[in-house]
Amino acid sequence: MCHRSVGLVSRAIEGEGIPTVTLAMERGVAAPRVAFVPFPYNFPMGELDLRERHREVALAALALLHELDEPGEVELPFRWRR
Repeated sequence: MCHRSVGLVSRAIEGEGIPTVTLAMERGVAAPRVAFVPFPYNFPMGELDLRERHREVALAALALLHELDEPGEVELPFRWRR
């Protein structure tokens, strides 16, 4: 899904009182809460064969639901290893 569509969907869901977190691989995504990861496109959770990394990325993104009281973008502390 395109980053613009994700932003629109996220804002609509948040308008109903449900918090969201958008995992993005580029800066400036117009969504209420954005977890930025510096990974290549099509790999928002990291390298394919690193299941534990996928879990870490997902949990870090979900933690933003508690950490961000207001809309914002946070860079998650992960790096592409290859």
